[in-house]
Amino acid sequence: MLEKEYYPVVQRFLEGHMNCVVSAIQRNGHSEPFVCRGLNRLIVDVYGVRGFDSRHSRRVEGIAVEVKPKERRTSLRDIVQARQYSALAHRCYLAQPRDFDTVTIQEASKQGVGLLKIRGDKVQVVAESAPFFPDPDTFNLFLHRSLDIVRCAVCGCYRFRYSKSTDGVRTDAGIAGHWVGDHVVARGATGALNKKMFLCERCEVILREALGIRRLQSEVDMLRRAVSRLKKRK
Repeated sequence: MLEKEYYPVVQRFLEGHMNCVVSAIQRNGHSEPFVCRGLNRLIVDVYGVRGFDSRHSRRVEGIAVEVKPKERRTSLRDIVQARQYSALAHRCYLAQPRDFDTVTIQEASKQGVGLLKIRGDKVQVVAESAPFFPDPDTFNLFLHRSLDIVRCAVCGCYRFRYSKSTDGVRTDAGIAGHWVGDHVVARGATGALNKKMFLCERCEVILREALGIRRLQSEVDMLRRAVSRLKKRK
């Protein structure tokens, strides 16, 4: 089998056994799998994103899998290639259709890389990945540019940028982003507004309501002052 023929098998495993999101609606309106996605020339074969079932946590993990179709051997280069994904993921795995020998398991353990054994349409975890800690800015940039997932600047939740509606594909309310100014950063082509900020739909509503209340309170104060001046004239 070709390498790409194993991708759907690994995707189903990430989705079914690791509770990962493995695809999203893209700008073109189609649901596209997180396959061969990357950043800065680092391309991941299969990728998944998972959150945690806690109302108090916004933490998410990226899981990257390097797939090799070789059935008889695993090279150190294969393991190191999977290890490089730690720049974009919190867990890194190497998946192959073979029984991993002791030497391979030991070498993978030294690199912190997990091993996945592919057999037909099934995937078995032979060794777990060590936890990695990618740079948060790089991780969020990868989610934004490659997976169309953005993080709300207010509540910290992660949202898909695009979704389907009855009249086709649309950008979710507020997910288009807002340009803001950072005085510490030199001005570029965008001028004074040099940073992009994303807000989820819920935070957009809350902020609009807060601004409306503030504006209403300001108008009430103005009326009170005007009435006070009229009383003084009498």
